[in-house]
Amino acid sequence: MNDNTQDITQRIKELEGAVRKARIEAMQLAATLLTKENALLAGTRANHPDHKGDLAAIRARYEGLVRMADDTQATLEKLQVEEHSRKYHR
Repeated sequence: MNDNTQDITQRIKELEGAVRKARIEAMQLAATLLTKENALLAGTRANHPDHKGDLAAIRARYEGLVRMADDTQATLEKLQVEEHSRKYHR
């Protein structure tokens, strides 16, 4: 394997780790959103004026993570195609 293929392989591993971390954080935020929204619907936290602001901030972070994970996954797939091409279609 040449240096360029090794660089691509290393970049793929880095991107896989980044996607994994983003998806885990997104799942945690989704759980937090569900918990807070359920509490709001139940009226247990309705007296907190900043609760809706918290939800908006969490939702924005969640959406950003999902978008980043999707974009990174697309880049990852392109690198995997390039890596395969370099390895097997010299």
